[in-house]
Amino acid sequence: MHPQQPVLATRPLPLRRSPRLTLLPNLVSFALGFCGMLWAMPPASLAAESLWLDLARSSITTSELHSHVSVLADDMLEGREAGSRGGREAAKYVIRRLEEANLQPGGAGQRFTQPFSRNYQNLLAVLPGSDLELRDEYLVVGAHYDHVGYGTRRNSYGPWGYIHNGADDNASGVSAVLEVIDALSQTEHRPRRSILFAFWDGEEKGLLGSKHWKGNPTIPLSAIRMAVNIDMVGRMTEGRIEVGGTRCALGSRRLLSTAQLGQGLWLDFNWEYKDNSDHWTFYKAGIPSLYLHTGLHDDYHRPTDDVEKLNVDGIRQVSAYLLEQLSKLADADKLPTYRLEASQDTPAVQQRLEQPLAKLARRLDFSWKYIPSEPAAVVVQQVPWNSHAKRVGIAAGDRIVAVNGQPITSEATLPAIALQSDTEIDLLVERAETGSPFAVTVPLVGSPTRLGLSWRGDPAEPQAVYVTRVVPYSPADLAGIKLYDRLYALNEKSISGPDKLLSRVRSLLDQGEQLLHYRVESRGSIREVVVPLGTPASPRPDATL
Repeated sequence: MHPQQPVLATRPLPLRRSPRLTLLPNLVSFALGFCGMLWAMPPASLAAESLWLDLARSSITTSELHSHVSVLADDMLEGREAGSRGGREAAKYVIRRLEEANLQPGGAGQRFTQPFSRNYQNLLAVLPGSDLELRDEYLVVGAHYDHVGYGTRRNSYGPWGYIHNGADDNASGVSAVLEVIDALSQTEHRPRRSILFAFWDGEEKGLLGSKHWKGNPTIPLSAIRMAVNIDMVGRMTEGRIEVGGTRCALGSRRLLSTAQLGQGLWLDFNWEYKDNSDHWTFYKAGIPSLYLHTGLHDDYHRPTDDVEKLNVDGIRQVSAYLLEQLSKLADADKLPTYRLEASQDTPAVQQRLEQPLAKLARRLDFSWKYIPSEPAAVVVQQVPWNSHAKRVGIAAGDRIVAVNGQPITSEATLPAIALQSDTEIDLLVERAETGSPFAVTVPLVGSPTRLGLSWRGDPAEPQAVYVTRVVPYSPADLAGIKLYDRLYALNEKSISGPDKLLSRVRSLLDQGEQLLHYRVESRGSIREVVVPLGTPASPRPDATL
C-alpha cells in the first residue's frame, strides 16, 4: 500500500495445484440474474450457481496461499522494488501462474506484460466473458506486486537498508488474486462479463503502474464497469474485512453484502477513501472503484513485514469472499453506477448521518426486576410518588405474576405487552401482607408501539434503509433486528426509500398482518428475519411504529 505486513519467509515452496474440477454442462449452464440488486433465479439455477461456486471455493487453500506468499516475500526477491532484479523475478512468478490458468495475455503485443519507464512493468491477463451482450464490458481486479526494496527515509518507517519483504504489503493481495484466478480456472463456469486481472508495478512510488495503464489502457476505459483493488489482506483480526469505496457507486453496499459470509467474518464498509492505493486511479477516472483490506499494523513498511506474521487462513477467507463477489459482479444484469457525491462522504459525515434516534420514554412509570423463579414474576423496585402506578396503589416489593391475563413467563412479558397496549394494562399482583392476589389497572404513558423500528434513508443506497432506533422488547427487538442494521426487503419486495417503507408497514399493520419478513444486513451479512406481531388493543392512528 502506498506510501508505505505476515506465515514463513524461508525458501520458496513448491506450488501445489488443486485437481481440476469439472462440472456437468447441465449444472453450469445457468443464468445468474440480477435485477434491482436482488437475486431472482429459479431453484435449479440457484443450485447450479451454489455448486460451482462451492467447488471453486474449495480449491482456495491455505497451502497454496502460503506457497505464493513464501515466494513473493522471500529474501531472494530483495523487497520487490519496482524495476529491480527482485521485482522482475516476482513478475516471472506471477506470469507463470497466469499461463497455467490459461488466461489470455492482456498486455502489449499479446504478452502478459506492459512495460513502462525505468524497467517497470504491469502484468495483465484477461478472462473473456461468455455473454454476447456483456462480454465487451469489463471488471478490473488489481493488486500491486511491488514493494520498497531495502527501504529509504521516504518509503519506510525503518530501520533502512534491510530487506523489506512486504509479506502483507502486498504479497498477500497478489496471492489472493492468484488463488481466485486458479479457482475460476478449475471450473467450466465462465463469467458473463470479461475480467481484466492486473498486477500493478510502481504502486509504492506513487501509483505509477495503474496511472500508466490509465493513460495507456489495453482495453477502453469506457468498457470498465467497476474496479476492485486488493491491497494488504494478510493481517485479518477478529474476522474484519474492510470494504472501501462503496460510497462511489449507488447500491454497492447492498450488492457486496452476502448471505454466505464465513463464520466469524464481518465487513467493515469504511467511508474513508484516500489516494493510498490503486483504487484511487480508477475513482479519479470516474469508474466505481472498491478495495479490500484487513488493516494496518506496526510492521507496515518495515523490514519486519514477514511471512510468519501473516494470517494465511484470513487470506483464504478474503479470497473466498472475493471469488463470490467477482462472480456476482461479472454475472449481474446491471452494475452500480458512479456516484459523484462520494468525495463528500467522510467518516465524520457517516457518524452524523447514522446518528441513532433518542430512546422513547418507558410506558410504565415504575421500575422492576424480573425474577425467573418458579413461578416467574416481576418484582416492583421503585414507584415515584407522582406516578400513575403510585396513584393506583402499586408499591415497592409487589410481585406482578400476570399481565392482561397472561402469566409472566419471561423478562419480556411485561414490557412487551405494555408497549403494544393502548392506554392501560391489567396487572395481577401479589403482596406479602395480603392473603391473595389482587388485580389493578395501570395507565400507560404515550402511544402504543406495534413494531418498534425507526429508520433513515441513505443517498448512496436508494433501495435500503438503515435502522436508527429499536425499541427494547418490541416485536422488532425480540426478532433480533439491531441498531445500524440495513433493511433491504419487506415481504419479498424491495425497499425503495424510507417514506415508501413507512407507508407499506402501516398498510400491513392496518390489514392485521401477523408476520413481517425482512431481509436484513448487519456488517455485510444478510439474513432473513421474521417479526411476529402481537395484536395491539385498539391501536391509535398516530401510534408509533
